[in-house]
Amino acid sequence: MNPSPRRTLAALALLYGAQGVPFGFAAEYLPVILRQSGYTRAQIAALFWLQLPWQLKPLWAGVADRPSVRPRARAALLALQVVLASTMAAYALFPARPSPLPWFALTALAALVAATQDVFVDAFAVRSLSERDRGYGNSAQVAGYRVGIIAGGGGMLVAAGTLGEPVAAAACAGLILAASVGAFALRDDGAAATVEAGPYRTATDDVDVAPGAWQTVRRMLRADTWRVAAVAVTYKLGAHAASTLLKPLLVDAGWRASSIGALVVSLGTGSAVVGSVVGGALHRRLGERAALALAAVAQAVTTLPLILCASRGAPPGLTAAAVAAEHFAGGLATTVLFAALMTATLRSRAGLHYTLLTGLNAAAIGVGGMAGAFAGDLAGPVAGFALAAALCLAPLALLPGWDRHARASAGHSEHLTEMAG
Repeated sequence: MNPSPRRTLAALALLYGAQGVPFGFAAEYLPVILRQSGYTRAQIAALFWLQLPWQLKPLWAGVADRPSVRPRARAALLALQVVLASTMAAYALFPARPSPLPWFALTALAALVAATQDVFVDAFAVRSLSERDRGYGNSAQVAGYRVGIIAGGGGMLVAAGTLGEPVAAAACAGLILAASVGAFALRDDGAAATVEAGPYRTATDDVDVAPGAWQTVRRMLRADTWRVAAVAVTYKLGAHAASTLLKPLLVDAGWRASSIGALVVSLGTGSAVVGSVVGGALHRRLGERAALALAAVAQAVTTLPLILCASRGAPPGLTAAAVAAEHFAGGLATTVLFAALMTATLRSRAGLHYTLLTGLNAAAIGVGGMAGAFAGDLAGPVAGFALAAALCLAPLALLPGWDRHARASAGHSEHLTEMAG
């Protein structure tokens, strides 16, 4: 790997961490503030639409694959980091009360910038990580992203309660700027980038092409590749349904915003990071199909304590244990899933292909979140968490054909055909 694996992993962790700060603000901080202001669960879940750029980014993701752009990826990343930090700092100019509308606009803008930055970072990761390093590469991704989410979410809740919202927002902007050093660790990903030979290399891996989104979508829906897309959509539905219900549950149980933030910071961060490291090890040692199955079951099992929390009014001890378990399983499952999606990605089309696959997973945030929210509003949080547990197990039905579909998605079958010819 060029640059060295450790340098690459550190760069990925920093840049993914920068993405996580604004998402943590939207997913962790805003729900608490809005619930305290009387918003319903469904209204809070509707904040997903402010993250629409994450679903729309396939429309411009092919830019990262163009030969004229790839040598300038570092400059593009630095520019995006500065814009993202400036957007985060702008939260300090507008108080959330009496009207959160300016924050909604800034949240949508931050999502647009972060989603575009993600395209470039993902393309670099897919092209640079070897098959052996892919699991730990995604451990760095998930761990960095989780730390960013906690900084912008739980950390913001704690800091805002002691320092005030303006100072807390400025501190988050500073973290994003500091993470920009990760861009300096990346080499210019030019047209001459080499690709490691291996079972997932294709005959087109060294060709600089940037096909349209429609052609890539057609490839993803072929009879020998559709399970990859299906796993991307369904794998995190249950986890997102559960996470949408958690913050309103704690608010309704009388938890203070600072206490919610402290819980997520103290237990959530550590548990998620440990889970992501375990996920990287499982991916390397068990193989993808077994790791995907184990992580799916772990997500379902760790949702069950949340049902007890909801039925007992969220007592502190039980809630702390449940949150730690949920974050551990979330970090583990996300690492395994993203490593598997990298395996199924054509390297020459990494920017667009991987973006489409992860975009399907991002769409599940809204779908799963709305499913859990509606179940919680209609039947209570216990029913919502029960639905989440069932959704966590749904992807198991898709895994028997995973290896074949992943090889076909990455072009392995095409390569064999050309060799035979």
